[in-house]
Amino acid sequence: MNTFSPRTFSSDWEIAVLNRKNVVTDNDHLAGLQGQLRAETGLPVQMDWNSIEVGLGVNRSLDQIWNRIVDFTDRATSLAAMYECDLMPSASNPVERYFNAAHVHVGTMHDESAGVRLEAALARYTPVFAALGANSALWNFEAGPWKSWRVSKLANGCTTPISPRSPHTAQVTWGGDASPKLFGAPTLEVRITDCASSRRLLAELATFTAAFVHHLGTKDISGDVSQTEYMEYINNRWLASRYGMQATFQWDGAPKLVGDIVREMLDECAEALAELKTTVSEFRVLNQMADKRICQADFALDIASRYDEPYCLLGAYAKRLRDWDAFDEYLDNAAALEPAAALTHDDVLRAHEAHIGEGTPFYASRVAMFYPPSEADNVLDELVEAGRIERKVMPDGGIILSRTGQ
Repeated sequence: MNTFSPRTFSSDWEIAVLNRKNVVTDNDHLAGLQGQLRAETGLPVQMDWNSIEVGLGVNRSLDQIWNRIVDFTDRATSLAAMYECDLMPSASNPVERYFNAAHVHVGTMHDESAGVRLEAALARYTPVFAALGANSALWNFEAGPWKSWRVSKLANGCTTPISPRSPHTAQVTWGGDASPKLFGAPTLEVRITDCASSRRLLAELATFTAAFVHHLGTKDISGDVSQTEYMEYINNRWLASRYGMQATFQWDGAPKLVGDIVREMLDECAEALAELKTTVSEFRVLNQMADKRICQADFALDIASRYDEPYCLLGAYAKRLRDWDAFDEYLDNAAALEPAAALTHDDVLRAHEAHIGEGTPFYASRVAMFYPPSEADNVLDELVEAGRIERKVMPDGGIILSRTGQ
């Protein structure tokens, strides 16, 4: 079985553009830069939410996408300077509400039914890609506590949890963490990864993601996901957005460090990596991230620790990101971080309780961890029974929740 033939991959990389006053550049001013980049690089460069978005072509090896990324960023940096702008490759901005991503397109796929089954199988692994890609800790005047505000906030509706589907009843969807996307190019798209600040990390992460999806494409996959498996995915998704590479996932019913899972996945897809003309040893950035439990968000938070004023932080952060190797250098010199504790049931209760204030609409509690209805109802029932929240039916039939302070 080989769901992907030929084996190809790419990335749609969204990069914010700032003017010299560190204000995001609107699309009217981006048009010239976008058009010239498209003409000179031959790559499909578009505008998206005050950012440029570049499709990195059809690739068949780590070296190919790496060379494309270097060539593009070298020219884009020079052209942006001509337009009196700077590129800011980060998934979030310390004083803005937008998010940027680096989606990975895995090809070449021609069987959408196989893609729907793979979508379900990938639910288990997308939180691993989220942890590796976490790069939106600085957002909307907040520095933490999330390593990926983007995943936590569903990227304003552009990255949503997988809801397993049957090929017999599925419709075309858009925006899930991973799903077949044959109406643009014949690929399976992994959307959960944040925009990369590091060129090398983007090249390695895109190649790893593709190789692992290619590897899954050789398996006989039913597409069935049990309730237990789905809840592990949802909990791990939350943990990845909260802790990045420091997360301790729930894995087959036991706690497991995300770095250990990365290493196992790399070993598991070794044959697929070989078809993309690379080996595990060439992933120098990913291997260090797994060993040190560090992601790009930790680099951003390290800068934030030295700047209390948000606009000063933006200036320092944006200036540091002009060096495309800044995260790699930080990673080389940083000490390993301690892993976060495994998720407990009380963590789940507190996470839901934190979304409830005074007269909170019932459905606002659902965004705490994006639990499916039966599990979310169980959590709310437990909080009500413990006297930690009150549930009240309003005259119009609506339900509001209030924290009691107990």
